[in-house]
Amino acid sequence: MGIQDRDYMRRDNPSGPPPPRRGPTSHQWQRWLVIAAATIAVLSSALWLVRDAHGLFGSSGPAEGTLRVNVNTATLPELISIPRIGESLALLIVADRPYASVEDLVRIAGIGPQTLESIRPFVKVDGDTERLR
Repeated sequence: MGIQDRDYMRRDNPSGPPPPRRGPTSHQWQRWLVIAAATIAVLSSALWLVRDAHGLFGSSGPAEGTLRVNVNTATLPELISIPRIGESLALLIVADRPYASVEDLVRIAGIGPQTLESIRPFVKVDGDTERLR
């Protein structure tokens, strides 16, 4: 094979098949845009559905401020129902049991005198947990 033959092989052959396309065609772009728009619409409606259903099924514990809780026997959801008491403080309360009086709650880091006064109507140290409302 000579130099001429190699140069001939590099040139485009007008009678041969067309070279493969490198990028997507406009038809392919339209298809991808339709798929993306449909995906966004489905995900958006799913988010709306989950948000609306959360009000029906999302509540796992009592509402905040609806219980007077015995801090010596209460469960975590019951302790979390106390205003200003989150999950981390509830875990600390459980870890530091038993309490002889409500004032003993100031031993917990994060519960000071002001917090204690604000939660006093919702806590007790004897008897059963009771519903306030």
